[in-house]
Formats: sequence, C-alpha cells, structure tokens
Amino acid sequence: MKLLTLIIFFFTLVVLKGCGGGSSNDESASQTQYIYAAWVIIGSDEAGNNRAFARVATSYLSPSGQPVCPQINIDGRFSKMAMRAAAGEMPLRPTAFQPSVPANFPLSTCEAILPAGTQYASVAWQSLPIPKERFDRILLIGDSGCRMDTTNLQNCEDPKEWPFASVAQLGAELNPDLVMHMGDFQYRDVPCSASGKCPIDAQSPWGYGWDTWNADLFTPAAVLFAKAPWLVVRGNHEICSKAGQGWFRFLNPTFYTEDRSCNNASYDSIANYSPTYAVSLGGGSRIVVYDSANVSIGTTVTDPNNNYYRQFVEAFTLAANPIFTNTIFTNHHPILGYGNPTTSSVPPGNTTLQGVMNNVMQKLYPAATANSYYPESINTAFHGHVHNLQTINFGVNNFPSHPATIISGADGVALAEPFPSATPPFYKTTLVAPGVEINNMIWNNNFSFALLERIENSAFWKYTLYNKSGDTFAVCTQAGRQLNCTPNAGNLSSS
Repeated sequence: MKLLTLIIFFFTLVVLKGCGGGSSNDESASQTQYIYAAWVIIGSDEAGNNRAFARVATSYLSPSGQPVCPQINIDGRFSKMAMRAAAGEMPLRPTAFQPSVPANFPLSTCEAILPAGTQYASVAWQSLPIPKERFDRILLIGDSGCRMDTTNLQNCEDPKEWPFASVAQLGAELNPDLVMHMGDFQYRDVPCSASGKCPIDAQSPWGYGWDTWNADLFTPAAVLFAKAPWLVVRGNHEICSKAGQGWFRFLNPTFYTEDRSCNNASYDSIANYSPTYAVSLGGGSRIVVYDSANVSIGTTVTDPNNNYYRQFVEAFTLAANPIFTNTIFTNHHPILGYGNPTTSSVPPGNTTLQGVMNNVMQKLYPAATANSYYPESINTAFHGHVHNLQTINFGVNNFPSHPATIISGADGVALAEPFPSATPPFYKTTLVAPGVEINNMIWNNNFSFALLERIENSAFWKYTLYNKSGDTFAVCTQAGRQLNCTPNAGNLSSS
C-alpha cells in the first residue's frame, strides 16, 4: 500500500509539473528550505466528528513580497494550503510580565484539512502523521516549556535543568499514534538575568513570538510532531496576556478569526474562552476538551451565561452520548487533584471550577447529591498545571465515587515543591475538594510522562508512568472509574 501511494505521488507530481498544475510561486513555496515546522492538530467539526488540521510554518515570500502557502499532497492529489496567519509583527499586548515586546512572527502559518480516511499526506517531501480511526497508544505530556519569569529562571541550555527534548525523544520511541499535551507550552516571559539560573550569556529568546515558540516547542518536540498528530489543551500560559497570539496561530483546533487571535484586547472576552469539543479515540472511547485557561481561583459562578458555566453544560452534554462507554474529561487546571504544594500547605483543586461544576450538576441532574462534580458518564479526568505527576482514586472500600484523576504537568518546566511526607499521608487530612475522599494516590515529583495503551479491543486503558530517563515507576489499569496501580521500586511516593 505504501509503495502504491508513493507511485501515485510521483506520478501526480510529474503530471502537475507537465500540465502547469501549480504556479511558479506555488512550486517555489513548496521547497524544503522554506518549511520550518510541520504538524497535525486534531479537533472537532461542527457535526461533532474528528477534524484534523495539517499545518506548516513557512518563510516563503513571492518576488513581490507576499507570503505564499505551499502545496500539500493528500493521497496523490495536490492542492494549495490555505493561509491561516500571515507573517508579521503583532500588536503589543499588555502582558503579565514587564518589560514586554511585540510578538514577532516572521513565518506564516498555513493549513489544510485532512479528510477522514486520508492514507498519506506530505508537504515539501515531508510526510505528515495521519490520524487513525482508532487510537491505541497515546502519549500524555504537559507543562513542557522552559520557565523564565520573575520568580524562576531555568537554564534552558542544560538538559538536566530543562529535559523536554529528551522526554520528547523517549516519547517518540514509544511509537504513540496520538500525543496529548495538557497545556503550558511556552514559558519564556522575561529576559535572562543574573538573579537566577538562566545564564545571561545564553541569549535565550524571550517574549511571545516565533523565536520563543520555536525554542520551547517546535524544535524540542519536532520528533513528536513527525511521529503522531496532537490533541492540545490550552493552559494559562496561552491566554491573551501571555502567549495567546501564538496559540491561535499554531495550535488552536479551529479556524483562525480576528476575534480569536488575541491581537485586539476588545475581543479578549471571546478569545480567552473556547467552546468545549470532543475527540473520538475509537472503540467506544473519547476525550472531552474544556478550556479553563483564564480561570481564577476562589470566585463563585452561578450565572448560566458565564463562560465556564456554559462550557461545563457543553461538556456534560457531550459526555452523555450513550454510544461511548468510556469518556475522559480534560482541562488544564486540576479539579479533583492537588495544586502546587508549598512548604506550609497542599492546596486543593481549583475551587472556582469545583463550584461551577456543582451548580451545573444541580441544573442538569437535579437528583444529584451535593459535591457530585462530574456526571456518571465521565470515568477519568486529565489535567496539567501542577508541576508533578499525580494519579488519584476516590471513594471508600474500592467503590469509586468520582472519576480517577491523572495530572501530568512535569515534562520540562521547573518542578513543584514535593508533597509532605507524613503518616497518615496528606491526602487523608487535606481534602482535594469539599466532600471528596481519596482512596489511594501515587505521586512523583520528578520529570515524568505517561503512555496510554488500549486494553485489547475495549474502550479502557492501561497507563504506564515513566520518569525522564524512560524508566517505568508505575503501571495502572483502568476499570471503570478506578485505576488499579502497581508501583515499581524507584523514586516514587504512594499510599
């Protein structure tokens, strides 16, 4: 089949060139030297079906100075990619950190939809990963950027200090057919200074333009972009006052519009929130993706017109689809998982989202008990944001009361403080959310990631947890809302 596809590819190329199938600009734009990155993002179309965007970052300009997109080959048929966002310097946005500079994107982003059933696609002779109808191996990563802000300056040139490139290489060697990133891709908010570990002679890029996106994501993750399509969750570092302009150019899984670009502050009330959507994993399993990027902590939301309220109604409505036997909920901020621990306390999950969920549950399911949080149709929840790894089971006597939770937020960014070591363990005395009891928990305060493998032909998953050296420290098998975990000896805490 691959040989036949290649024959079709070369034959079609000859026909196009011989028959004038593309302009000279298109042919020049399709040369390898102009393509700096290529990747595939999976989202959902208006009908709720999976939709895959093939995207490239290109430097090509026509002789008159206009950006031109390259040709894409999809199953032997060539067509010109659409311009998603042209090269240029974006308007300077007020940011959370000062000094600030405008985000400069000297490369254009082009895209094309890969139709369902696509067998082969390439741009500039570079093959693109093709989404499968059923995903069986999923790499779970998050919080991968190198942190440079006013409180923490990582040495981005030291792989021990910032190991994302090696984590990406190890992940690629596991041959995933989907990569899930839990958000916070780009952390280089301020210049290097003598006050931290970041060497001032390192010349690390900073700000929110292409140079930082390339340094934090596209270069270290190139091997993963070539290996598999990505499903991306938006983190708080991708809001409009941070790296939102790059988020919409590169990763957001919908079409690019001015009101969802973060270029104009008057649209932030739209751009800082995204509709909830679902991606089918095949075999009765799927993921519901929720945008919590701009959420605060401690506010109370009861207004049905509030963004987060409406997004949860969307999420729980999607989760109620009976054709899926295993639904995974995902957003960036942990809900029934702990926040970043400090020397004095272990914070609970995001209290704002907990409150919204309780209100939505009472609206959609009036018979639901207090502190239900999730409907019964959701079995597991994935998050990032907290810079460690957590797997949590809820309930008493192995009767799960809430979806098992996995937090994967330790793939490059500076690690969180360790959880306290005490007897009984902290989660027996510090509630993760009101009315929620944890049955057991595994945590790891080192750089780590997870691989999901489908259990035979079922809708459920085996989770293998790895450290940054690629060593396994736990294996968990899903049974409904429960994760049955077997820890390995090593740098691991559990109870």
